[in-house]
Amino acid sequence: MHRELAARNWDFEVWFMARSEPNRNWRFQDSDFDFPHWFLRGLHCNAASSSCHLNPEVVAIIRRTRPEVLLVAGSWTLPTVWLAAFDNQANRKIFWSESHLASIQHNGRICSLLRRLVLKRFNEFTVPGKLAREYVEAYARPGRIHHLPNLVDPRLFRDRVAMLRQAARPLAARDERSLLLVARLAPEKGILQFLRGIRLLKKDDRSRLRIVIVGDGPQRRLIQEQALDLGITVLGHIDERELLNLYAEADGFCLPSLSDPNPLVVIEALWAGLPLLLSSRVGNHSECLLPEQNGFLFDPLAPESVAGAVSRWLLLSREELVQFGNRSTQIAKQEFSPEAAVRRFLDQVLSNPASLTTNSDTQLRFGQAAS
Repeated sequence: MHRELAARNWDFEVWFMARSEPNRNWRFQDSDFDFPHWFLRGLHCNAASSSCHLNPEVVAIIRRTRPEVLLVAGSWTLPTVWLAAFDNQANRKIFWSESHLASIQHNGRICSLLRRLVLKRFNEFTVPGKLAREYVEAYARPGRIHHLPNLVDPRLFRDRVAMLRQAARPLAARDERSLLLVARLAPEKGILQFLRGIRLLKKDDRSRLRIVIVGDGPQRRLIQEQALDLGITVLGHIDERELLNLYAEADGFCLPSLSDPNPLVVIEALWAGLPLLLSSRVGNHSECLLPEQNGFLFDPLAPESVAGAVSRWLLLSREELVQFGNRSTQIAKQEFSPEAAVRRFLDQVLSNPASLTTNSDTQLRFGQAAS
């Protein structure tokens, strides 16, 4: 984003609400941020897996910089998002929303009214996919909707994984199938429901199925207990190098979420060239999964549906596994190439010059408030 905007003679700044979120294992170095940015001062509180950020400083920064385009990211429930939503100093305000209707966790009358109140303060929205667009259209009156998917680095999840895979044991020499599941071990990820489906598999299918679960969270102990008699490996949190090795060794990727706005791990699996087994409640399944072409879709609350998807994947020949994986890589290149996606997004956002106020003495400014 920074490089593309600089080429278009735009300034770019990122204003972070916080350095991390509760129960996350993200680790950053200052050198990771090679673009202008600030970590806003403010108050932070955490409850269970949710967080709340109040950064009053954002108002002063908006009024001082008066950005031409302010892209606001993060949950609409965050007080800092409210401050940005109700401030009118930015020329254009765009809200980036990845939620979808099936991912809403609080849908009472008061909550719905507040959601509409905040979202209707934005005339423009940016969404990562079809389901997120439906959510925005249900709760606001968007004048324009732009598209910007979640993105990962192909150099890691395509190139590095491909190198690791070439050094691994040839697929044809292995009879077992390895299924990788990467998720936070929390109720909304549907892992316990997934295990119920695995129990329905035929004995022969289970004997050649190796499942590896990567992640940490409040349900880790319970998941480990139930996975033990199924021969499933639960690794907990691992570093990036170990994760890339697991992508290279896997024959397929599964995410059984009950509620998941737009998970990055699915994009990682696409670039890794893996067949996908996805819950119908995964927010980016419409963009990432073509049923019977690069994977299978299932209902996470129906054990029979889970077992059916895994069985169909197990029935694929080695040649079909390769074909499914190649289709995943094609989808990644078409939809999730970072340079192309950012370029398309900026073409959309900056294609309305009448709404942009410029003068010969200042460059255009592009600000973002993000968690």
